[in-house]
Amino acid sequence: MEIDDLTILKYITPESVNILRTYLEKDSRTYSILEKYEEISYLGPSEKFFFLFKEHEKFINRNHETINKHSDHLLSVMGLLFMIETNGYMTGNCSIFDPVYGEYGRIIPPDNSFPEDVNIEYKLTNNDSVICIIDIFFNIEINKIMRLVMERYQDHSYYGKAEFLNYDIAFNDLDVINLYPFLFKGTKELESHMNVISEKFNFSDKNKIIDNFQIINNKIHLVFEEITSRTKYNYIKCYNYFNFRFRALRYADENDELLKHLDRFFLPRKLSKYDPQYYITFFIVSIDFELPELEFVKDYNKKYYFHDDINIFHSVYGYKELLTHIDEVDEENLLKNDIKNMLNSSKYKNLLKVNIDLKKTIILFDGFIDKCLNGNKQLKKDFKDLFKFITDESITVFPTTNELTVENIKYIMRFFGNYKSIEFDYNISDLQYLLTHFANKPEEDKNTSIDRAHRMDRFKLDRNVQNELNSLIR
Repeated sequence: MEIDDLTILKYITPESVNILRTYLEKDSRTYSILEKYEEISYLGPSEKFFFLFKEHEKFINRNHETINKHSDHLLSVMGLLFMIETNGYMTGNCSIFDPVYGEYGRIIPPDNSFPEDVNIEYKLTNNDSVICIIDIFFNIEINKIMRLVMERYQDHSYYGKAEFLNYDIAFNDLDVINLYPFLFKGTKELESHMNVISEKFNFSDKNKIIDNFQIINNKIHLVFEEITSRTKYNYIKCYNYFNFRFRALRYADENDELLKHLDRFFLPRKLSKYDPQYYITFFIVSIDFELPELEFVKDYNKKYYFHDDINIFHSVYGYKELLTHIDEVDEENLLKNDIKNMLNSSKYKNLLKVNIDLKKTIILFDGFIDKCLNGNKQLKKDFKDLFKFITDESITVFPTTNELTVENIKYIMRFFGNYKSIEFDYNISDLQYLLTHFANKPEEDKNTSIDRAHRMDRFKLDRNVQNELNSLIR
């Protein structure tokens, strides 16, 4: 196989190919690993993951001095990959601050965020830079495999967390079991997580609860033997891209100076699979690239040693006790849920006052969704349910939606500002609380960038679009 067939070439600038070729001619061991990875492309996720993890650790050990010297740079590149959001731009030499705004708001192509796609190219300058891009390459491919497996079952309403829609089915997936420990910072965090989610297992036959928990316990226990057998290491690393992306986006959102820093490396690129009239977010980086702050990604690539006596569910007696009393507590739990719904209902209803009739409110938000949120039919239904909940005292269950991003919430905050003290009455902090909980993103309630969006021109709609929406109700 020639070097021209290696996947790593996708991540370097064209003029860097000869530098990589010269390096690999001398480091035949690394070249053979990159070549072998291409040859095993037909294998399943687990096989490819363990191959990459094992060979990556060997590569780090062989080049530990160089990698340690450039550790902040390597973390910075991974941090950039986690935080990149794709936008459309008109020219290839524009600023990062100049995304295209169309008739219905900002032009945003289909999501191609890391690790599915990598919107950077690395410019090689010397042997150290080659070692760095190879290290980055291993991490990119490992994260791609992790996402491929975990997305099979991921519940996207839990943004920033690994939460499966159906744990019973997921833990019958061999790839999930093999890779699941690599979503956590060590076995203690895994144990804690498993105990928290234990109540989410939905076994139809209550008499089999203990048996099923024991089966899962054995699977998790045995996977550590599998990790040691396949990698020859007694530690794991955390590749939870859900969490790292969440932290990276929050860091980018709350750091006003960051965009100025990144603008120096920003070079939009035309990508054939998107609208050919627009350039797409792209960065060119080299070995001198560093982010101004790295706390959000400091624990990436750390080793977490595991112990032999890991036991996910400790209290088997507790589950037996649960079976004994489950019938007695069912009725009590129903009553508690009714009380909880009543309290939540009162709390949410008082956050927003609607001063126009329900029909006009629904017409207004249907128009907004058509103009600004791609006419999302499910979101229309969800907003209709929200406003019915707010205006009808008999409805006690607070509705939620999985269709809103943080960026969407910012536009909605700004949109509400055009109707404040007329069609709607609210406090800004109350509105943020309502929208973030409606969007199943309660962790964003204190996100200061959402609060600021209420008065920022960046999130203001085109005047003609706003006039059209106003005409629907005024």
